[in-house]
Formats: sequence, structure tokens, C-alpha cells
Amino acid sequence: MIDLENQNFDPTITPKASSGNEGVPGLLVDGVFWYWPQSITEADIKERSVKKKIDKWLRRLVLAFSLFTLLSFILGIVLYFDLQILVLETWLTPNPFFSFLWVSVLSFCFLFYLNIVAKNSGHKMPKTNLAILGEPTYIPSVDAIERRRDIADLLRADAWEVLDEAFDIAKQSGHKYVTIIHLFLGALAVPSTQLMLTRLDLTFDAIKNPLRRKMSAMPLGETEFSTEVKEILAKALKNSLLNERSGISVVEIFIEAYGSSEFLKELLYSVDINEQEIKNVVDWIRIHEKLIARYNTFKKAAGFKPTGNMNRAYTAQQTKFLDSVSADLTREAVRGGLPMLIDRKTEMAQLLRAIEGGGQSVVLVGEAGVGKNTIISGLAELMVEEKVPKLLQDKRLIELSIPHIVSAEGGRGAHERLLYALQEVQMSGNIILVIDSIDQMVSVGGEALDLSSVLAGELEKGYTFVIATTSPREYTASIEGTMLGKQLQRINVLEPDKNSAILVLESKVGIIENKHRVVFTYDAVEALVDLTDRYVHEAFLPEKAILVAKEVALDVSKRGPEWAKVTRADVETIITQKTNIPISKVTAEEGAGLLQLEERIHERMIGQEDAVKAVSSALRRARTELRSNDRPIANFLFLGSTGVGKTELAKTTAEVYFGNEESMLRFDMSEYQDQASIERLIGGVDQAGLLTEAVRKNPFSLLLLDELEKAHPDILNLFLQVMDDGRLTDGTGRTVDFTNIILIATSNAGTQYIQDEVEKGTDTETIKEHLMEVELRGIYRPEFLNRFDGVMVFKPLSEPDVIAITYLMIDKVRAKLEAKGIKFTATDEAIYGLAKKGYDPKFGARPLRRVIQEQVDDAIANFLLTGQVGRRDTLVMDASGVISVEKAEEL
Repeated sequence: MIDLENQNFDPTITPKASSGNEGVPGLLVDGVFWYWPQSITEADIKERSVKKKIDKWLRRLVLAFSLFTLLSFILGIVLYFDLQILVLETWLTPNPFFSFLWVSVLSFCFLFYLNIVAKNSGHKMPKTNLAILGEPTYIPSVDAIERRRDIADLLRADAWEVLDEAFDIAKQSGHKYVTIIHLFLGALAVPSTQLMLTRLDLTFDAIKNPLRRKMSAMPLGETEFSTEVKEILAKALKNSLLNERSGISVVEIFIEAYGSSEFLKELLYSVDINEQEIKNVVDWIRIHEKLIARYNTFKKAAGFKPTGNMNRAYTAQQTKFLDSVSADLTREAVRGGLPMLIDRKTEMAQLLRAIEGGGQSVVLVGEAGVGKNTIISGLAELMVEEKVPKLLQDKRLIELSIPHIVSAEGGRGAHERLLYALQEVQMSGNIILVIDSIDQMVSVGGEALDLSSVLAGELEKGYTFVIATTSPREYTASIEGTMLGKQLQRINVLEPDKNSAILVLESKVGIIENKHRVVFTYDAVEALVDLTDRYVHEAFLPEKAILVAKEVALDVSKRGPEWAKVTRADVETIITQKTNIPISKVTAEEGAGLLQLEERIHERMIGQEDAVKAVSSALRRARTELRSNDRPIANFLFLGSTGVGKTELAKTTAEVYFGNEESMLRFDMSEYQDQASIERLIGGVDQAGLLTEAVRKNPFSLLLLDELEKAHPDILNLFLQVMDDGRLTDGTGRTVDFTNIILIATSNAGTQYIQDEVEKGTDTETIKEHLMEVELRGIYRPEFLNRFDGVMVFKPLSEPDVIAITYLMIDKVRAKLEAKGIKFTATDEAIYGLAKKGYDPKFGARPLRRVIQEQVDDAIANFLLTGQVGRRDTLVMDASGVISVEKAEEL
């Protein structure tokens, strides 16, 4: 029990007024008023506790006695093996060992009887039309109502534990009423709630102080149940009915207590737990219970459904060949071996309507991993439970394997084998056929074998019903408009929304947890869906979240103890490793680095303060999640003449944010000057686009568009869409995500104007304003320019800038030689000399790179090739630009 004694409650806090609702709260179900008429006493609690202990020990004693007598019988058989067990006279002859056997059998029967009694001790939940089920209501008195029932009859054992615990807490605290707070505390104290708290990563210590203060305001007196708690029980009954539960459990009481108290909502919100998280964790607990219950349900249903190929009326025909090239999904459902279907009510309703209509066969069209096959599994389970239209009752759901049909003899005879299988389907009369990836039937095998016409012909006769699956791309390319396509009714299966994907993942993690001996928190499950949806673009929900969950579980199991918690941070670690994008919370050390981005960038480039500042600010916004998630991270237009640092800033940005310069995708827009170039960028029906494919494979990159002004206007419209929506549709119809791209376009437009105005001393803002209003208007449309987060004017480099750049370039040469164990020094005069030779106001630093290659890199390469310089030696460049070797002392 949660200990709330001696908590130093503040007696000065004024108690809050009680609820204004008058009368008896309850729920009206089909004319029967369900309410809570009784009060709990300490004697009631002790009585239930004693009964529970007696029942527990009685079961143990009966089980032990049963095992003892059974073992005694076995021991007798072993010791007196000459007994003729298979002879009737042996069993009829009095023998003490046989007495042990009969006593053991009777004891097991008694134990079985106790379990049946316990299972059926409570009343069954009332049946009602859920669509017309109303809200709990208050009535002045129940005496005038003839049809009334006690909610206590519907409470499960763990619900009684909650009420007893809540009453005990209120009683020990001297409180007059058992309130929602006591009910909440009682739920926390019940062992079956501990898994819920683990999922929420919630401890009592995190919330105990506000609870102490809240309880100190409660009135004192003889303890009884408050009206609000009785209303909670009525709400819990409604919740149980809506969720088709077998009784009222701790789960319903917990969720209704939480939902009815603004204090509890704010309390849990203060520890980062919101209402949706509570609801999803409750659903998680229910899913776990359903997974256990449905196994028993299918086993029970299996007793009424034929386990072989024959229907109940014994009118079906044997299907020996079909059985060799297929799998029986209804049989798998009976064994509980199919995945649980979560949500998908719309798609299932469409599927059942199509089947019940008796018309066309059906094709489920959706991307890989969205749950097409799980919908079919859900149908198989409904068929086992006979919760399907009459047309599907007493039927088998058979999945035909196309690879098995075409694999024999290199595909020869595949038409005949398929036709024979379909004939068996028709003769059997109790089969619904499933064909996964039906597009495989079009041009399969090494000789472009086409089986679709065979299937289409049989479907046209109307004797065979097929449920098929395929992807949108394959449907368009192989099915739509064909003979086969005309026989199939399309049902789209879209990627589930995030909340549905969370529920699906919750149904899967149990197996992952047991395999790797870890426990997933809800934060981790939510992060798996959120982060894979945002950062993993080569797959679809829920499959991609499930795959990453397995990776995370494996990683945690290797690093931590057995049954370690899997948290959001663990998920972020794996996603970061897969994408090379920092997505965890910003640490103090990283925060300091982000604040000093300008300094880090200036370690690689000189000048251009405005551009460096704008880029740094964009990166800080992106890292702290303050940017819009439906656009690229940032869109920049760099204006200026060649060699002033536009490309260098782009490279530096790629290294700082994405980890290395290789994360930069570079496109020279001078190669895309005609309209036909669009297909090269986004692809066509038969080829992938250079741009879309590069971004699809590298979704976390810097996209550099060099000399943007040379691109065709229609291509500029493509990038207008990218900057606006963060996505682009390629030639095959796939949507490519650009929301994790930093887009930088460079342009030489207005270069002469920039140079002239800088020489005049005009400030940058004035230059930029004139460029936007005059110089660029003839090249770019205003709406295009307005999509850029920043238009940066790069000033021509001055002589001091070029000298500083020369020092940076020489430092790079020094670093390369140090890796070989060779030192390199250059005098200031040598640096100045190189800078003077490499300075050109028109071409910026471009000539400087060539000068250093010719006068420094070439000379050093000659020394290395001729063996004149080795480890520990020093290369010295003097004022005249000549490089000499200073040999190191001998060891």
C-alpha cells in the first residue's frame, strides 16, 4: 500500500466545495440502472483479503495433494511393474496404488471446478447497442426504479483491490470521503498497474508532494464513498462496454479517474505525461490482454471450425495440389499465429462489402509495410470466429504462392499448374483465394511468362473470389487497364496515422521485449513512430518503426542489464547513427558549440559576416526544433562574383551540420538550361531522376544549386515547390521528402553592380535592396525570391581577406604533411607573396588556389617523390617563395 501517513499535511489549506450533482449516479443500460449502492467497511476489506488467501492456499494444497497421489501411483507402477496394466482384471482388483490414482483424478477435477467457479463468479457484462449508450446520469432515488443492478457485480478482482486500497488510504488519513485522488492512489498501489507505470516511466516520488498538499485540504470524518467516486464507477462501466471488456478492471477505473480530474491531468502533465499518452498506454495494456484472450478465443472457435480441408457439411472437395502451393491462413488463425489487426475498420468494412456483394474480386493497393497482409490476417481471424457475412462462413482463406507455381522446370507448365490450382478452388467450393503481390503474375519467370490472363479468364467466370495485394507503382504499371485489372476492385490501403502506428507497434513490442529481455517505455514507442516517420524515408509505417524497435532493443540489451528500460534517448541514439543527424536533446556542451557556430565557420572561411550569421542562425533553429517541419531546414540564395566564398560556406555548413563535406549534393544548373532537362532532374517512367534519386538516397544533406540563374524557368518552378512544401514528386509518382535538406543556391547575377557599389562604399543592405528590386527582377520572379529565408550578398574580397585565406590554405597543407610526420613552416613574407600573386578582384580567391598548387603543392610533391624529405624533417618556405629541406637529427 502507498504510505501517506506522517506526511506533514498543511491544515491551513481551505477544503474545496464538493460536486454540485445531486442524487444517485449510475448508468442506464437497456432499461437497467447500474449503480453503486453499498459502502465498504474495514470488515469487508478484511473478509475479502481472508477469502483471497484461503482460496490461494486451498488451490495450492489441492494441487500439491493431486501431484503427491499421482506420483505415488506412478511409483507403485515402477516398483510393481509385473502388474498387468492393460488387463481389465488388474483395474477391478483392489489395490492401494490404484486408489492413489483415483484420488489424484478427483483432486484435479476439484481444482478444475474451483477454476470454473472463479471464472464464472462475476456476472456477465450486459449486452447493449453501443451506438445509443448514453452518459452516466443522476436520479433522485433508486427506490422507484424496478430494474436496477449493482455495479459491484461487474468488478474484476483487481478493481476490488483498487476500491479496498482507496478506502484504506482514506480511512487511515481520517478523511470523510473516498475521492478521485484516493481512487487514483489505490490504482497506483495495485500490482497490475505497475506495468502501466513502467510504460509511462512514472514513479510515485515524482508526484507525491502535490498529492500530499491536495489531500491536506480534504475534510475529516467517518469514511464513506463520495458521489464523484460512484460516478467514476458508472463511467468505468461505460468504458468497459465500449471496449467490449469482460468486466470493470483497474484500467477503466484509472483512466476514468484521470479523465475526470483536472488536478490529476495537470499533475501528470507536470511530469511530461499528457492525456494522449495515458490513453495510448491504457490501450497498450488492453492490447496485451487481447493478445492473450484472442488465443483462447481462437482455440475455442477451432472446436467448431473444421481443422482440415472439409467444411461442416462435408460438401467440399479435396485440394491436394493447391495445398502444395499455398498456405491456409484460417488454419494459422486457429493456431494464433497471425499478427493482430489494429484499427483499419474502414478498409475491413470495404473488403467485407466487396465480398458480400458477390461481385468483383479485390486488390488491396498500398506501399510495402503499411499493413495490407495484416488486414487479410484480420479477415482470417474474423472467419475463424464466424464474425463475417454468411458468404464467408465455413470457408477457408488460402494464400497462393506464385513463386511455387512458376519455380518448377524453369517456369514451363506454369499456366497449366495455375489453371489446375484454380480448378481445385472452384471444385472445393469453400475457398477464398489470396494472392500476395499479384503483379508477380505479369511477366514472371525467365521467359517473360504472363499468368495474369489465365487468372483474369477464371475470375471472369465468377466461380473464384480473389483478394490480392500490390503496390501503387506496380498497380499502375502492371494491373491498371489490363484484363486482370478489370476483374479487380481497388481498395487503397494508406500509411496509418501516427496514433494508429503507435497502437500497432504496441501490439508488436511484447515479442521484441521477450526476445531481448528489455522493457519499452511509452516515450520510446512514441519516439519510434515520430522519428522514423520524420527521418526514415525508404520504408513506411508501421513496418519501419517495428524494424528500428528491434535494433534499439538489441542495442539496449547489449549495453544494459537484463530487463533494462528502453527510453526515448535510446531510440534517438539509433536514429542518429542511421541518419547522421543530431536529434537528441541539446547538451550543455553542444549548446555552447551552437552558440559559437560563427567562430567555427570562420575557422574555414574569411569575411562574409552577414552570410555566416544568417546560416548559423538557421542551423540553431533547426537543432532546437524551432523551424517549420514542412519546409527545408533553410533556403538561401548566395549572390556575388566567383571566388568570394559562396561554395566554401556551403561546404563548411555541410561539415558543421551533417558531419562532413560529402553530405553536400551539388548540381551545376548551367547543365539544365532547356525544358527537357526537367526529366533528367525528376526522372520519367523508365528512369530515376538525378535530383530526386540523390535526395531520396541522401535525405539529410545540403543541396547546392550552382549558377541558378542559368536554369530553365520551369526548373525554377520545381524548386519553388521544394522551398514551399518540402517535397517533390518524381517521374514515377513517388513523393521525395526535402524537409531535412539545407538548400543553398548560388548566383552570379548582379555581380558587376555589387563590385561597383562596394568600391563606392555603399552599405550591404542598400546593395541587397537594389538587387532584389531591380537587378534580379528580370531573372527571378518575385514569388520565387520571397521563398528564400535569406538572400546573402557576398562582397568582393579585399587584400587583407586574401592574406587571411592564404594562411588558412597553408594550414591545410601543414596538416596533411603532419599526418606523414613532416613539419612545414612558411614565413609571413612568403604568405604575403603568395597572396599578392593570387589576388584578383574579379575572380576572388580562385587564382590563389592555383598559385598555391603550383608553388607549394608541386614543390612538396617533388621532394616526396625523390625521397629528399622524410619523417621528422622540416620543409621551410622563405620570403622568396623557395622551399628547402631541413633534415632532422639522426636518432
